Amino acid sequence: MELKILTKKEFDSYALNHPLGSFQQSSAWGKFMEDDNFHAYYVGGFVKDNIVAVTMLLSYESKQVNGRIFYAPRGFLIDYKNDSLLKSFTNCIKNFILEKHGVFLRIDPYVLVCDRDNNGNIIKGGISNDFIKSNLTSASFIKSEVDIQPKWLNRINLKGKSIDDIFTNFSSKARQIIRKNEKLGFKVRDLSFDNLDSFLKVIDNESKKYNILIPTRAFYEDLRNSFTSEYVKFKEVYFEKEEIIKNINIEINNAISKKEERIRNYHNSKMTDDYFIKKEFDYRKEINRLNNLKEYFNTCDAIVSMGYYLYITIGNEVIAFQGGILPKYSKLNASYTMHYEMIKYAINNKYKYYNLYEIGDITNKNNKLINSFNYKKNFGGEVVELIGTYDLIIDEKKWMLAKKYFPKYLGVKTIFK
Repeated sequence: MELKILTKKEFDSYALNHPLGSFQQSSAWGKFMEDDNFHAYYVGGFVKDNIVAVTMLLSYESKQVNGRIFYAPRGFLIDYKNDSLLKSFTNCIKNFILEKHGVFLRIDPYVLVCDRDNNGNIIKGGISNDFIKSNLTSASFIKSEVDIQPKWLNRINLKGKSIDDIFTNFSSKARQIIRKNEKLGFKVRDLSFDNLDSFLKVIDNESKKYNILIPTRAFYEDLRNSFTSEYVKFKEVYFEKEEIIKNINIEINNAISKKEERIRNYHNSKMTDDYFIKKEFDYRKEINRLNNLKEYFNTCDAIVSMGYYLYITIGNEVIAFQGGILPKYSKLNASYTMHYEMIKYAINNKYKYYNLYEIGDITNKNNKLINSFNYKKNFGGEVVELIGTYDLIIDEKKWMLAKKYFPKYLGVKTIFK
């Protein structure tokens, strides 16, 4: 195998179409990290002029260890099942890092451990990639003590499916909320980055809610500049009061018309007393609900922003990267509308997955993101457990020291600029 330096265009054309592709294996992410004193290398392994593997390598100069630390976020992009190919590519990468005075390489491949269902249960007869861990060990990698990137995700497989297929697989709760929100008139639209302060208020609330570290303003500004508006979507879920009131009045009038028809049918002996009484009870309950909603929305401003999400749309996935709903509107369940509209966007634009992103370790009873996991289950996706983080040691003494100084802000959830 021969290792060659790739141009950004050459790298992206391969990486963004690879089955294991990720937004963190892209030249946009490389540019983002280069703005923070990292250097990105784009390399490919060739066999008889055919490219068989690629990876982006981030390099960081560590004065404490007098050497360079290397990291392939969500790399390599290779067939991990092919043991000899993995060994050959790893050996080429090792020699490359040696030439650059590197002390060790860290990777966290976008490879799932096994197939799991919506509840996280292992699917019998499904894919099992435990042997890939052995292949990594055989290629001289060792399991890292820490994971930088989220290891547990929730995503929806969109391949070959329509929005009706996906919607049918939602929980009954999710379907009901989405239909009600549609009747009310909740909408999703693009938002300018001029409104970043509003988004940051939501993110700050989410950080307090889940007790997690979050990026600063500079992180989002640099992310947008690196990925550009082509790959970063800033979305707002909102409503217009006038339209909401109009739609509620329509629902009230429809309920009244059904009641009148029901009374006629009852007098014409077309329904039983018990059925009529039940429907009358349901009617009063619904009218009360609609009147309460009308009263609430009448107190709102003409146009109300309920929440904001930032999406990364690149390669195989639409990623619900970060976002949330303002606390005062949380009971309106507008996030269901946001995700539903973006799932439709993903399907219409031929993406393979809609990634609801991090859910925490669902096997850990102290998982601080358990509520997030329970919410995301409503969209009928699959739990993804990734194989984790591995180190390739170049200089063992310096590796022991370098681990202490490995930049923690390489992880998505803990980047501060």
